[in-house]
Amino acid sequence: MNLRPMPLFFAITLSCVCALSTRAYSEPPANGPDRSKDIHFVPNSQEFWDFSKNWTTNFGPAYRDTVLGASGFLPCTGKYALCFHSGPKPLPCELTGDGRFADCECTVQRGLNFVLITGILNAEVYLDTVNVCGADGSACTTHPDKAPVCKAIAEGKLIPGANVISTFSPSDQSSLATPLTQAPNKPKLTICPKAPYAGCMTAPCKITKPGLAECSCPIFWGIFQLTGAGAQCTLGDDLVNSATYVPALDVLP
Repeated sequence: MNLRPMPLFFAITLSCVCALSTRAYSEPPANGPDRSKDIHFVPNSQEFWDFSKNWTTNFGPAYRDTVLGASGFLPCTGKYALCFHSGPKPLPCELTGDGRFADCECTVQRGLNFVLITGILNAEVYLDTVNVCGADGSACTTHPDKAPVCKAIAEGKLIPGANVISTFSPSDQSSLATPLTQAPNKPKLTICPKAPYAGCMTAPCKITKPGLAECSCPIFWGIFQLTGAGAQCTLGDDLVNSATYVPALDVLP
């Protein structure tokens, strides 16, 4: 079966997008806490992304952080939060009370960084980026800051209220792209069974102290992969990994 990215909004008009984009956080469950005053928010609401017609891939919503190919990593420059190695202490990702988000402590860095095109948590910016870069991102992979998402991040417009956005470092991009291109000496990947994990790509962050930020990452339940030797799928103590899903490397039933 030849699976490919599903461009957003086959049946949704731009006017709907504009109306929904004013909602700056995910609605809490009926019996859950009111989180409207904290940093837990996703543009267009989490319910918006959960609706299958708004998925960015056949495998789930944008916050699943699905890696379909090496061309899907869009190069940007500037300040970014690095959450990909968060989860266990000393950079914990702690579940919120309703279990739909994780508060992740992440380092703040500056320089070349990469946005996963299928993980852009702003519908209009995602569509603009697909129009410029293609659904697979291939038209932008060798041109830093060409992708519209880079400009939105640089101008603070990707997610209102965030003062830094979570993306990938060059080493993260390499560790995920290398196995897909079948390059030699490919990094070790740990494949984890279905469980909650934090999808931190383009998640909103608040700087808490020099060099550190707290990022609000949506939770997805599913199979995921971790990079690096010694990675642990289960952390305990209400902690979850920040991770991605690479369908091509999914060998679990």
